[in-house]
Amino acid sequence: MAEETRVRNRTGLAFGYLIICAAVAILISWYLDVWWYFFPIMMIAGGTYLLVISLMASRASDKGGSVFVYMLLWGGILLILGVEWIVNDLYPGNAVFLVITFMVFVGVVALLGYLIRGRG
Repeated sequence: MAEETRVRNRTGLAFGYLIICAAVAILISWYLDVWWYFFPIMMIAGGTYLLVISLMASRASDKGGSVFVYMLLWGGILLILGVEWIVNDLYPGNAVFLVITFMVFVGVVALLGYLIRGRG
């Protein structure tokens, strides 16, 4: 029973955050008058959320286990893909640089996950 309540609370937290992210993405897209920026802004906000939650889990006594690494990796991937989407729109023709940046970022996130989990 307690596990079911905990899962429901996490779902409510994520749903509420995604509604706020959607509102912020709509406002930014409307202000910039570039409506398809809605998607990368949502990716940036979702990735930031996952990174913050995973870093908070890393401070817990059990270090979060595999869920921590999952959220750290996918949060980082969402964040960097959203940023690269906007950078590619502003400065087109730099695909090699964006791929290298993506690879370095994923490597740094993987190392960070290993180092943070190994602390405890």
